[in-house]
Amino acid sequence: MANEKQLIIIGEGVDAWNKWRRTTNTDIDLSNSVLAKADLSGADLSKADLCLAYLYMADLSKADLSGAILYSANLSGANLSGANLSGADLSEVDLSEADLSGAKLSGAKLTEANLSRANLSKADLSGANLVYAHFVGADLSEADLSGSDLCRAILREANLSGTNLKGTLLE
Repeated sequence: MANEKQLIIIGEGVDAWNKWRRTTNTDIDLSNSVLAKADLSGADLSKADLCLAYLYMADLSKADLSGAILYSANLSGANLSGANLSGADLSEVDLSEADLSGAKLSGAKLTEANLSRANLSKADLSGANLVYAHFVGADLSEADLSGSDLCRAILREANLSGTNLKGTLLE
């Protein structure tokens, strides 16, 4: 369950949140929180627990979510363009219709994630675990999927033009 104090601070805006993050070494617990349509652009959410968080249509562009745990979170329609999600756990997350253009997802775990109709153009998914991920109608143009695991992934109607698939597991 989300930490109430942390929810109040993040509700004060990204500047207040990032300032607080620089002065604390506390574990971040925003699990089960409702942050739909929140403006979190540029927020430092690295290593945060956002399990089951409701981030529908949230603006997380250029946010730092590296190492964050977003298991089963709802990020449908969210703006994650240019965000850093390296090493994040996005297992079973809903990223349908999300904008992940230019996002860094290297080494991220996206097992069974729903990325249907998501924009992943120029995203870095190198070394990502994409087993059973759904990319139906997704834009993966010019994305880097080198060394990623796409076993059992669904790529129906996905745009793969210019995508780097070198060393990708496609079993």
